[in-house]
Amino acid sequence: MNISSRRVAWLDFLRIFSAFSIVFLHVSSHYLENQIPFGSFSWFVTDAELAFTRFAVPVFVMISGVFFLNPQKDIPLSVLYRKYIGRMLTVLVGWAVIRTAVMNVWLGHAPAGEWAQDIFVSVMWYWFLPMIIGLYMVSPFLRVLTAQGGRKLMIYFMVLCLVFSMGLPVLEDAEKFFFPDSYYVSTFTKLMKIPFWTFGAHFMFGYYAFTYEISPLAKKWICGAALVSWLLLAVGTYGFFDDKAGRFYFYSMQGASLSPLTFFTGAAVFLFGKDVLGKIAFGPRVLLWTERLARYSLGVYMFHLILVELSAHFGVFKAMNGWYVALIPSIATGIFILANAGIALLYKIPFFRKYCL
Repeated sequence: MNISSRRVAWLDFLRIFSAFSIVFLHVSSHYLENQIPFGSFSWFVTDAELAFTRFAVPVFVMISGVFFLNPQKDIPLSVLYRKYIGRMLTVLVGWAVIRTAVMNVWLGHAPAGEWAQDIFVSVMWYWFLPMIIGLYMVSPFLRVLTAQGGRKLMIYFMVLCLVFSMGLPVLEDAEKFFFPDSYYVSTFTKLMKIPFWTFGAHFMFGYYAFTYEISPLAKKWICGAALVSWLLLAVGTYGFFDDKAGRFYFYSMQGASLSPLTFFTGAAVFLFGKDVLGKIAFGPRVLLWTERLARYSLGVYMFHLILVELSAHFGVFKAMNGWYVALIPSIATGIFILANAGIALLYKIPFFRKYCL
């Protein structure tokens, strides 16, 4: 399958779905941590929903891989750094300043002397952008692999990424448990355990699955692995909240959306987009709105975090208690709509559109 210069409708649908899932993730995680009684029916349902939405960041990375790892797309280093990496940096800094201004200057969460420091805290909130910048930086090397390496070498690369990202944390925890005073293994693995290993497989899979046909048997294995990963992510979240199961959290989950388990959930959703959404003939009006909302997806990702914090600050979440199974999707939908409306307005400002969206 060739990647043309025209937009691909099912990728746009995945962008929108992933953006909404990110909003849902942060709303549900707030309720899970602060308001829903631990161990209740609503808690377990929300936990399962939260585990499902972990696919969102991996799918965003896979979509980036579709375009950045296409060997037919020539991206000189000067263009890569000026157009793509430079833009991600301005988006990151711009929204970090906006969040700091809203939460600490306007609402007064931090003393004036700590405003500059809190910009770095805001950068940590937007960890997705530094991670994707790192993948952009190595994309010229990976594009050589997609051009000349062949399918087997791409599969080997993805397996290697997953082995490193899953295996090294287990070795570190085992060293801490059996040899508390030792630091040799963790010192070595920290030099190797960079975001590239965790998200490199996602990045490569996006291009691989878009370009090549995957056998029905392989798809069944991916869907099976996605189901198991979803359950492990849900159990991992339970372990995070239950001190007695705290160690299991590190072995099964290894950090929420950073977990390598999300590779399989993201891969299953990505394949669903290709095999199901990719075969639907949408009308021109639907495609127009889909393209527009897809362009807003990065801005929605950045803006919705501020909206969630504002909702918590002004007591919106506490005021809306009740049947959480229906309440959380409703609130997430409201914030998603509000975020899109806000980004649509900001999109009309040329400077903001160029450097922050």
